[in-house]
Amino acid sequence: MMAAPESPAVVLRPSSEVLVGLGADVGAAARLVVQWFATLSEGHLDEAWAMMERTGSYYLLRQRKTISIADFTAVMSGLVGTTFAGPIVWSLGAVTAQDGRVSVVAGSKVPLTKGGYYENLYHFLFRVEDGLIREGYEFADTFVSAQTFAAPPGEG
Repeated sequence: MMAAPESPAVVLRPSSEVLVGLGADVGAAARLVVQWFATLSEGHLDEAWAMMERTGSYYLLRQRKTISIADFTAVMSGLVGTTFAGPIVWSLGAVTAQDGRVSVVAGSKVPLTKGGYYENLYHFLFRVEDGLIREGYEFADTFVSAQTFAAPPGEG
C-alpha cells in the first residue's frame, strides 16, 4: 500500500507584509480582513474593533460557542496586560475570498504575562458586509490553547 503524500508546510508571513503585497485585484473584503490582522498585530485594538460590526457574531471553537462581536472585543481587550504581555502578532498564509466571505490561514504569537509565549495555528472564516466584519469563525488547535489557558483539573 502506498503512503499518503505529505502536506506541504504552511507558509506564513507577517500580516503587515501580506497587506503591503496585496494586489489591486484583491477585493475589499479580503483587504479589510488582512488590514484587521495587521492592525491587531500593531496593538491598535480600538482601530481593529472599529472594523467589526458590534452586533455581529464570533464563534470560538475551544469554547464551542458563539458570542457577540461586542463581547469578543471586550474579552480580547481584557487579556492585554493581564494574560498577554503585548499584542497578538499575526502571520498569514492563504487568504481566499468569495462573495463577502474571507478564509485565512493564520499563526499567532503573543508573550504571556506569566512568561513564555502562546503560539497557535488557525483557520478563520469571516463574513464581511457593508465594509465591516459581521461574522467571525475561529478554528485553532484546541489542545494548544487548553494547555495554555485552561485551569488544571481541581483548580478552576
